[in-house]
Amino acid sequence: MFGFLRKKAIAPIAIGAIFRNEKDYILEWIAWHQSQGIDKFIIYDNESDDGTFQLLELLQKHAVIDLYSIERQDKVQIIAYEKILSQYKNDVELMTFIDADEFLVPYGELRVIDHINDLFSDKSVGGLALNWRNYGTSGHLNQLDGFVIDRFTQAASDQRLRNHYIKSVYRPKLVKDIYPHRAVLENRYRYINSSGDNAVFATYDRCIKPIPSGATSGVTDTICDMRIRVHHYALKSHEEFTKKKKYRGSSMFGAGLVKSDGYFKEFDLNDIELPVNNNLHYSLFREKYARLLNLIGLK
Repeated sequence: MFGFLRKKAIAPIAIGAIFRNEKDYILEWIAWHQSQGIDKFIIYDNESDDGTFQLLELLQKHAVIDLYSIERQDKVQIIAYEKILSQYKNDVELMTFIDADEFLVPYGELRVIDHINDLFSDKSVGGLALNWRNYGTSGHLNQLDGFVIDRFTQAASDQRLRNHYIKSVYRPKLVKDIYPHRAVLENRYRYINSSGDNAVFATYDRCIKPIPSGATSGVTDTICDMRIRVHHYALKSHEEFTKKKKYRGSSMFGAGLVKSDGYFKEFDLNDIELPVNNNLHYSLFREKYARLLNLIGLK
């Protein structure tokens, strides 16, 4: 008697990421994105030494993530992203690459997955540019207990040039070249913003300058404040920046890179009060977080 071969299930969307020493933030990050309808996580650990790898192993054991390891090297972020695209391009409909300090946050009642599915319902769309919303330290000097999205509620206004930066969602089969913030897509496919209009890309060197039509970059000419933003907690508290990020090196520019006081000042933007815990999806996030703790035996 012959059994039937089952077709491998295709995930509607996956998040790919590379982590180094993010132990304190991983469960919150996963639970938030689970609350947004994203259940596929592909993570490369980059020689963590703070317990991150052991936590990721536990999450892999319970089928929460797919876990891989990669050694420290120049441009390791791009290398990891290329590996993920190569291995998973036939297994997921859509792919986004974000960091452990970035959260996809929707506006209104719909979840991130609902907005993304709608924006990609047009088959001519190959990529989606989502603008950053940078969060500063909210004046916090020390690391306190609690979620990142609860502790830091003050964000940059859209007069700040840093919010012109983006992260992206793609149809992975259409990606020709991948970069930290954007991709080069196969010809004929549109790269849109979160309002559904064609994205206009730009350069950033003290000011924003549009670049020729058809070219992409990690910066958009205008900021689209519709449907979804990428909340970016680059610093967290002063203590967290100093102990966890300042001397950690860069996944793009090498292990020896030290983030300067100028970097801190550039990202410590606290113009407007914009908490996430009044988001309509916050209670579901708390439920997902509690389930994760219970699943891996930490509750």
